[in-house]
Amino acid sequence: MSTIEIIGGCSSSTTRMILKREMERFGHVDVCHMGNRDNPKDEPPWVRFSEPRGADQAIEAIKAGTVIIDGLAISAQKSNRRGPPLVSREPREAEIGSRELFLQR
Repeated sequence: MSTIEIIGGCSSSTTRMILKREMERFGHVDVCHMGNRDNPKDEPPWVRFSEPRGADQAIEAIKAGTVIIDGLAISAQKSNRRGPPLVSREPREAEIGSRELFLQR
């Protein structure tokens, strides 16, 4: 697995770019998502690395207390959850898009 969930230490002012930059110390980050800031327990921030080794190194550093974001040591765990579904790039024949609606005027 190459995804970790940040289960503590991110404040409401922590930005995605700050979290991503800090996590990139451990490897290339594919996705960095801040989750639901109003309900971080159910939808925590998460980071997906391109390689599982990056996630492992990040978890080790976080457990050692060496990852500090906005003055707070963060806590994290490996995640089994998948990120949001990928959007299909294939055109949709059955649905009318905004372009068609505009042209119908």
